[in-house]
Amino acid sequence: MSAPGTRPQLQIRPASEEDAAALCEIFNEAVQDLRETFDSDPRSVDDQRLRIIAAEQDPKHPILIAEVRNWVAGWVTLVPYDSRISLDDIGEILIYVRRSFRNYGVGRQLMRAIQESAARLGYRKLIGRILVENQDGLLLCRAMGWREVGRHSAHARLNDGLHDVILIEYVIPTQTAPCPP
Repeated sequence: MSAPGTRPQLQIRPASEEDAAALCEIFNEAVQDLRETFDSDPRSVDDQRLRIIAAEQDPKHPILIAEVRNWVAGWVTLVPYDSRISLDDIGEILIYVRRSFRNYGVGRQLMRAIQESAARLGYRKLIGRILVENQDGLLLCRAMGWREVGRHSAHARLNDGLHDVILIEYVIPTQTAPCPP
C-alpha cells in the first residue's frame, strides 16, 4: 500500500500530437457508452490529431489532458460556443474520462483546470450540454459550481432514439482589485 506522499500524481498538461491515439480511444469509449457525447460515430486517430493541431494553433481553445505515469486518464477541451463577436467570451467544454479512471477525481481536476484556463483566457462564461442519462456528468458539474439553466426535450438523436439534454453554465468569477486601506 502506498503512502499519500508516494501515490502517483495526476498531471494536467496541454495535449500534443503524440496523445492523439489515447484521446481517440477515450472519445470512442464515450461514443460506445451512449451517454457522454452526442456523437454516434467513432473518431479516427488522424481526425483527433488534426483537432490537437488546431488547438495548438488556437490558444483560446485548448485541449488539456490528465495523465498518471504517462497514461492518459482523460481530457477536456474548450470549443467556441458561437461565432458571433458578442458571444466570443463564452466557451463550451467537452470532457471525457477513460472508463477505468471514472469516479477517481479525474473529471474534477480536468474541470478545475479548464475553468482556470478559461479565466486566464478572458472568458466570462462556460456552457455545457449533457444528456439527461449522464448523471455522473451532472454530478460533476454541480460539484464544480455549475448550474442547470434549462432542458431541451427530445433534442439529441442517437442510435436508440431521441434524448433530453440538460443545459448547464458556469459563470467565471471576475477578478476584483483589492480595496485600498
